[in-house]
Amino acid sequence: MSSAQGTAALPLSALRAFDAAARHLNMARAAAELGVTQGAVSRQIGALEDRLRETLFLRGPRGLKLTEAGDLLADYVRRGLEQLETGMLRIDQPRSRATLVVNAERTFAMRVLAPRISDFVRAHPWIELRLDTHRYFAQLHGADVDVAIRTGTGDWPGHVVRPLTAEEMFPVCAPALWSGPARDLPPADFLARNTLLHYAERPHWAAWVAQAGLDPALAQPGPRFGETALALAAAEAGQGLAIAWGVLVADALAEGRLVRPFAQALSDGTGYHLVMTENAARRPAVQAFAAWITGCLGAEPS
Repeated sequence: MSSAQGTAALPLSALRAFDAAARHLNMARAAAELGVTQGAVSRQIGALEDRLRETLFLRGPRGLKLTEAGDLLADYVRRGLEQLETGMLRIDQPRSRATLVVNAERTFAMRVLAPRISDFVRAHPWIELRLDTHRYFAQLHGADVDVAIRTGTGDWPGHVVRPLTAEEMFPVCAPALWSGPARDLPPADFLARNTLLHYAERPHWAAWVAQAGLDPALAQPGPRFGETALALAAAEAGQGLAIAWGVLVADALAEGRLVRPFAQALSDGTGYHLVMTENAARRPAVQAFAAWITGCLGAEPS
């Protein structure tokens, strides 16, 4: 079989799996984006490597790394898929552009939406996305917002609510703090030797220390930040330990910018949800965003 024949026979699903893995450098996130299992992505990439007789990824404890051949292929595959997607959208999507206003808390917008937003824009060029983090609407009727991302238990009467994540909260810090002899310290000693970075509006550290059965006094000292994003920025800079919901630190943990020193976690039944009015839920732009963010976070579609 010639090289051209072999390439022509490659299934599109294998190229999409490779593209997702090359962009995320993480099998789990690639699988979540595609709505398949991690094993399915791995098998598709393995079949592609077998067909090309090239290793496309180096697999290590911190995730994936493209080989020289993989890096070259990634560029061609991305451009090809973008051209295919553009052609399909020109045929299938509405011809007029639609404006979509998404309201979210700043930390979620910075750490979850912003690093992924170009994927949404590429897939939906007919949508003009506006991300609003400055206002918080208790209810969306009459507000200049199409869909909101809210934290809570899902109880927003009069709205369409779709769960995105069921959250756990746990401490994180820079790898340099959790290294060498520090890893052998009991939790109480490790906390006492480091600065605790607090979110000013919630006593998260006090709740975590109590659940861990430690001295409540450990939770008292430390600077207080008006936004979780600031506490996490300080933690990544090696300034101490922050405490945050898993979805907000998932990328930093996967990339090695943060580590999780303790398994103990808080869970109070809250999480992130999409909240919208019934009228907004029927809009194609809102439905497109809901499907995209649901896929990104691995939530069950509704």
